[in-house]
Amino acid sequence: MSNTLTFKISIPTKNGFFGRECKSPDCKRYFKIHQDSFKDEMYCPYCGLLFNKNELQSQEQSRYFQEKIIENVKAYAVNEARKIFKSAGVKQSVSSTPGRSYRKKYISKPTEKDVDSEIECSECGAKFQVYGIFGYCPICKCDNVMIYDTNISIILNEIDKTPDKNRALRHAYNELVSTFEDFCKKRNKTKKKYNFQNLESAGKFFKNAYNINFFEGLKKSEILTIKRLFQKRHICQHNKCIIDQKYIDIIPEDTALLGQKADLNIKEFISATKVLKKIILKII
Repeated sequence: MSNTLTFKISIPTKNGFFGRECKSPDCKRYFKIHQDSFKDEMYCPYCGLLFNKNELQSQEQSRYFQEKIIENVKAYAVNEARKIFKSAGVKQSVSSTPGRSYRKKYISKPTEKDVDSEIECSECGAKFQVYGIFGYCPICKCDNVMIYDTNISIILNEIDKTPDKNRALRHAYNELVSTFEDFCKKRNKTKKKYNFQNLESAGKFFKNAYNINFFEGLKKSEILTIKRLFQKRHICQHNKCIIDQKYIDIIPEDTALLGQKADLNIKEFISATKVLKKIILKII
C-alpha cells in the first residue's frame, strides 16, 4: 500500500488579492481575484474563456509551488531516514547537524504584478483587479454597462497621468472604439463577422439583425460627436491623423479641415463616451 504525502502550500496575498494568469495563447493577460471571490472555475476578464482554478496559476506561482513541493519532499525523506537510523541503532550519516531535523531552505515567494483598477461586480459582488480595459466579470461573466463605465474610468485615468496628452488621446480614441467593438461582438449571435469598428457598418448590422436603430433619440450634435470620434480614430490609425476625403464624405461639416491634422481633445472624448453609452444601452 502506497502512502500519500500531503503538503499545505499557501500563496501570499496583498489586501486579500492574488494573481491569476490567462492560459489562452491569444491572451495570457494578468489579473487578480479576491480570496473571498475565489471559485473552482473562473473566466478570464479579458477574453472571457473559462478555466479551472489551477490552470490560472501564474508562472511565478507555479515555480513557487514546484520548489516548495521538492523542498517538502526532501525534508520529509531526510527526517524519516533519521527516524529509521535511530530506531535501528545505526549511526546517522545524513548531512546536517546531528540530532536535528532537516532545515528547509528559503523559497522566495511569487512576485505579483501591479494592476491599476479594482472592481466589484454589480451582478455577483465578486471583487477583482485588472490592468487596462476588460470585458467580463471573472466569476459570473457579466458584461453589463458597469464594465463600460469602469473601462472609461481606466482610460481617463491613463490620460490624466500621462505627460504626452496627444499620444494618450490617440490611444483613448482607439480604446473607446475597441470597447464598443467588444460589446457588438458579444451581441452578435449570427456567427458572421462584421466590421464593428466602423460605426455605419455596425449600425446597419444591428438594424437588419435586431431592428435596433443606433441613432434613434440622439441629438444631431450627439450623432456628429460620435461620428467624429470614430472617423478620427480611423485616420489616426491609417492616415497619420490627417483628415482625408473619406473623412469628409462622412462628416461634410468638417470640409474646411481637409488635409489638416485632426484635433483630438479630452472634451470631445468625454462627450463621445456619453453618447456611446446611450448606444451600448440599446444593444446589451
